[in-house]
Amino acid sequence: PDPLHPALLGKHCKKGGKMVPTPKTGPQPVEVSTKESLSSKKAYQLKRKSKKGGMMQWVNLISIEIGLVYFLYQRMESQQIPFPDWWGLWLGIRGVLYGHVVVFTYHFIRKSYLHGTGSNIQQSEPNFSWSQELIGHATRAEAFFMLVPYLSITWLFKLMPESYYDLEAPVSVLNVFLQFAVYDLITYIIHRVQHQVETVYRTHKDHHAYINPHLFNAYSGSVQDTTLLILIPLYLTVLVLHLVGVDIHQKDYAWFGCTYANYFMLIHSEYSNPWDGIFEAIGIGTARDHNVHHSQLKFNFGHFFMWWDQIFGTYLSHTKIPSYRTYKAA
Repeated sequence: PDPLHPALLGKHCKKGGKMVPTPKTGPQPVEVSTKESLSSKKAYQLKRKSKKGGMMQWVNLISIEIGLVYFLYQRMESQQIPFPDWWGLWLGIRGVLYGHVVVFTYHFIRKSYLHGTGSNIQQSEPNFSWSQELIGHATRAEAFFMLVPYLSITWLFKLMPESYYDLEAPVSVLNVFLQFAVYDLITYIIHRVQHQVETVYRTHKDHHAYINPHLFNAYSGSVQDTTLLILIPLYLTVLVLHLVGVDIHQKDYAWFGCTYANYFMLIHSEYSNPWDGIFEAIGIGTARDHNVHHSQLKFNFGHFFMWWDQIFGTYLSHTKIPSYRTYKAA
């Protein structure tokens, strides 16, 4: 195993070439045996150590969303608050969907025609079914079935500051950047707590079940993880910027959401990208940076920027470890 791996600082155990949780330090990555088959579609995926909730997860999630909608609808009616134009909401969601088409097309071309050109981050490419992954991406409880209701509820029930409903103001690059900077700082703090507090890590461990994740694993986790690491930071970002007097408008919000939703997938990719060198030089997070986090666990908690990791001493460059992945398949 990699001598820099933080798992070596605590108890280290190996079972079937997979990581095994220990009471003190949580999941411990170990090197996958070279004897394991490279052809298996599940070679890149660690079996989950906990069930994700099954049907009860859906019942609870839908019940909470319906209850929240009912409560907020009654509030709007009782206070005679007019509902906002739904067009601004649709423009934002449409932008995310268009971005998904671009990202999926780009990734398909790289995976189908440009693999083996030195851009692989992992020792072997994860093999997966495109149809299964696309269906899974669209039907996971912790993905669209939480993000779309969040966007719809906060928009339609006027939980956003009034400036967000201005559909005429032009997009401001500064406002888009400020949303990313504040959001990434909040997620850095929450993400680091998740990894350092065992009881909180339980909400996040499903995401780290993927020892060699690929593009479609970005939104794979748990309902609790999506709530802590995506939804709460998103709304806190809205509140923080409003509190300090920054007026975010609909186009600022839409461009932030579109870029966020799609670049979040790219940093989970199994490939580096042509622009990664430039991004890394100015501190923007890349697939190589986030791959270090998935293999080393105690570094690179930021997603879109590495600035917070560099400031707080948790940054580790991919050049500082023997390979980008601790879990070598070959």
